[in-house]
Formats: sequence, C-alpha cells, structure tokens
Amino acid sequence: MPRSKRSELITLRVDLVKELKAKWMEEKKKSPFVNEHFGGFVNDLLHDILEKDEFLKHYAPFLSEDGCSRDTIYIKDFKENKTAEIYFNNNKLYCSLCESFSCFHIHFVMAIPKVAKLNPSTKPMIDDEVELDAQKAKKIVRKKRSS
Repeated sequence: MPRSKRSELITLRVDLVKELKAKWMEEKKKSPFVNEHFGGFVNDLLHDILEKDEFLKHYAPFLSEDGCSRDTIYIKDFKENKTAEIYFNNNKLYCSLCESFSCFHIHFVMAIPKVAKLNPSTKPMIDDEVELDAQKAKKIVRKKRSS
C-alpha cells in the first residue's frame, strides 16, 4: 500500500504498540467517534498530547516540571520563584508550597502524565465533593439536552 507524501514512517517499541492497540480496542467499544484505523488513532492521540502541551504553555507559562521522585512531583513556579512539592496526603494530591489540596500547582500536575507515576500508599479515592459536583453537572447537562 503506498504511503501518503504527507506522512512519515516511525518506529515504535513492540510493547508500546501492544498497549496502544489495547487502548484503541477499549476506546472503540466506548465511543463511536474513535478513529477506525489504528494509525489514525495513534495520530489523534499524539495530536491531543501536542494540543495539551500548547494549552499548558498558555494556561500556566510560569510553571514547569522540575523533576520527580517515586512519591513527589516538583513544580518550579517562576512567578513565586519557588518550587512546589506535590505528593499524596490522605489519598489526595497535596501542594506543600500552598499547603493546599486544590491550587494552581495541583491543577497543573493533574494535566501532566507524570502524575500517573506517583505511588500513593493506597489507591486514591474519589473525593466526595468532586463526585457530588460531577453528579450535579450531569443533571444540569441532561436537563439542557432534554429541553
């Protein structure tokens, strides 16, 4: 099959391809809008990552990932000229700089992939307040759709 002149051939690790295919199959079951071709799915996924990175550059240009350990992500805040340590505390992400469970640094960390690599002592539980807000939002959306 001829390749498009606008495409380029890349090499992916075999284990990564297996993970991507599993995710593609799972996503196809969940949503009819997922690209029906595996290559297209991978392209869409990579494009989403680039868009997210671009969004973070505009949303928080003064924040950057400064490093991480097994249980902490370090975020450099150039506005404050300090480093925030983000880690799990009582099964919730906690910012030592702001002494908060919900601050700009936490929001930034939630948007970067490294957060999935943090090792909490136990699996994080869904915050009851967040869950209630989500249920309220669902009801509002359903009402708007039905009217």
